[in-house]
Amino acid sequence: MTPETDLRTAMAYLTDLDGELEERRALPVARMRSVACDDMLYQLEHARQLVASLEQQAANASCMSCDKGCEVLLDVPKLRAWCRSIEAQIASIRCDEISAAAA
Repeated sequence: MTPETDLRTAMAYLTDLDGELEERRALPVARMRSVACDDMLYQLEHARQLVASLEQQAANASCMSCDKGCEVLLDVPKLRAWCRSIEAQIASIRCDEISAAAA
C-alpha cells in the first residue's frame, strides 16, 4: 500500500471510532460493555500499527481529506495525536463502566 492509502485507512478506523464513541456517550453508562471497549481497542490498535509504520517509512506523508465538508491536511503527527485522543476517550468509558459496576 502507498503512504496515502495507509493514512486514509488509519483515518477511516479513527473516524469509525469517533462515531462509536459519540454513540456510546449518548447511552446510559450501564449499557456500555467491556466487550465493546475491547472491540474499540482492537480497531485502535490497527490504526496505531499503520501510524507506526508510517512514522518509520514515510514520516512526512500527508494527504488532503474531507472532514465535515471542509478540506483538511491529514499527516502522521495528526494521526498519532488522534490515536492518543481516542485511547483516552476509551479509557474514560472503561472508568465509567467500572464505576457503574461498583455502584
